[in-house]
Amino acid sequence: MVTLPPRPAGDTPVAIEARGLTRRFGSFTAVDHVSFRIERGEIFGFLGSNGCGKTTTMKMLTGLLPATEGAASLFGRPLDAADLATRRRVGYMTQSFSLYTELTVRQNLELNARLFHLPADEVTRRVGEMLDRFGLREVADVRPDSLPLGVRQRLSLAVALVHGPEVLILDEPTSGVDPVARDVFWEALIELSRRDGVTIFISTHFMNEAQRCDRISLMHAGKVLAAGPPAELVRSRNARTLEEAFIAYLEEAGGGGSLPDTAGQPAPAQARAAADGGGAGPPARFSLRRLWAYTRREATEIRRDPIRLAFALLAPLVLMVTFSYGITFDVENLAYAALDHDRSPESREYLDEFARSRYFREQPPIIDYAELERRLRSNELKFAIEVPPGFGRDLRRGRRPEVGLWLDGAMPFRADTSRGYVEGAHQVYLNALTRTDPGRWGQRPPVDMAVRFRYNQAFKSIYAMVPGVIMLLLMLIPAMMTAVGVVREKEVGSIVNLYVTPVTKLEFLLGKQLPYVGLALVNFATMALLGVFVMGVPVKGSLPALLTGAALYAGAATGFGLLVSSFVRSQVAAIFATGILSVLPAVHFSGLLTPVSSLSGGGRAMGALFPSTYFQKIAVGSITKGLGLRDLPPSLLALAAFVVVYLALARALLRKQEA
Repeated sequence: MVTLPPRPAGDTPVAIEARGLTRRFGSFTAVDHVSFRIERGEIFGFLGSNGCGKTTTMKMLTGLLPATEGAASLFGRPLDAADLATRRRVGYMTQSFSLYTELTVRQNLELNARLFHLPADEVTRRVGEMLDRFGLREVADVRPDSLPLGVRQRLSLAVALVHGPEVLILDEPTSGVDPVARDVFWEALIELSRRDGVTIFISTHFMNEAQRCDRISLMHAGKVLAAGPPAELVRSRNARTLEEAFIAYLEEAGGGGSLPDTAGQPAPAQARAAADGGGAGPPARFSLRRLWAYTRREATEIRRDPIRLAFALLAPLVLMVTFSYGITFDVENLAYAALDHDRSPESREYLDEFARSRYFREQPPIIDYAELERRLRSNELKFAIEVPPGFGRDLRRGRRPEVGLWLDGAMPFRADTSRGYVEGAHQVYLNALTRTDPGRWGQRPPVDMAVRFRYNQAFKSIYAMVPGVIMLLLMLIPAMMTAVGVVREKEVGSIVNLYVTPVTKLEFLLGKQLPYVGLALVNFATMALLGVFVMGVPVKGSLPALLTGAALYAGAATGFGLLVSSFVRSQVAAIFATGILSVLPAVHFSGLLTPVSSLSGGGRAMGALFPSTYFQKIAVGSITKGLGLRDLPPSLLALAAFVVVYLALARALLRKQEA
């Protein structure tokens, strides 16, 4: 039998005070002008049925929910959700288990001790004290998901107390726990109150638990009906039990509805069997009513998730438009320049054929071979035309001169397409020349063209695909994993640890991001080694430039995942949203399929506003074209900017309170 010793006599200061607290959700009032005071070291209980507003009130007192009206104070200071100093003095235990099931019992305790900034030498001592005090020593290295519910509740209480709070707020902590485990739990609470002077604010719907409190507040339909010691509330209504007193208060208030559990005992075996269908009779046949019930449930879930519904309805349209206009091998505005060694009227006439074409964009002429190499390496030019000395003289004498076409072969399919357009313009010039004197040239063309590919002389697509695939996968996988990592905390409820601990939003986001950055760099290393040793694609340029770019790109990709996680609520939506929003620009607007310089309008803007474009330049430049660190500062700086911008946006959108 659990008994409550009397509190020490004398005046005690107020620890918690609520004045007219009100919380509305749209037109529904969940808590209606609730007021009370809780003294230091007191066990104060909220008694009421499920849905009466107990949990909402507690969340307002811990800063998890903002109040619509009214005010609250802790230790005489106005409640401020951003006041981390006050939060360190409060321990909060949720109704549902919200600790990390991936960590052991000891690791959960150590994590929360560090979140509250306990000194390193104090962490070990305090964790050991909690293990012994709550009988958790034998399961210290066991993960919580394999423990009985009663043990998990003791662990939750230990975690709430590990930093030594002065106030403990417990939201129906014994729901679903057997009576023996509940008594053990209450013995621990009474010891905390009477021995350590901890103020305990506990909600319950069990009558026998309410009788163990120093004072209780009877709550119904968001309002406080009465408050005081349980015995006094019983006497004030000339009742025999607390249950009868509660009924009297309900009748006086004109209320109805369900009463709290009178004893907190499990339902009789017969009732449970009836609820489960009794286990008798033949198996039920296929039922269209049950089928329709699940169909309606799933449709309602989709309808109430606007992000998921929007992606389901709009994604096909977005994909259709993107694939229709984004996947194109047409070439326009290809940047080129001429290295004209002849500078004759004939050479100028030949080069004018390219300048007049809408497919090409002429750049200032090239002076020498060193400039030609530099401008091709820097992506300023996609191809260059070299006119040999004596071009005009040889053409007049019928000697069939040979011009050179220098192509950036780093991306073979793109270079092959460009060659086709250049050869088409070359053929237009030849046709015009032969029409002026058909009998002079015979079957052979008047001017030959020698095609030379730079950076990929073998013209193998593998040299383009390896850097391109690294760019694509290093965006998709880390972004998706980071988004799911954050959203999973929302789904399982462990996000409460962010709400109730002194952790800042930036600390939380960086803590979630850094492990996935590490995984992304491991992925990059394995893909790069696979490319070098299995696929035979060496890194021709600067390895430090490639590593720096990969690190910044991993930060940008995971930052993008954090940003997506801020506006989705389910793991399915996180995967769906991250996949679409990252793959489309990475494939179509980064330069993987079509040169960014040949894009226009929204496609070009999309390429400029997504990090894949800049890492594509770094990957191709470092692996295939032999670029060094000094050739890539603009792309590296752009990636660094994306890391900062994505993290800042995710921080601004992340809530430190429940919605």
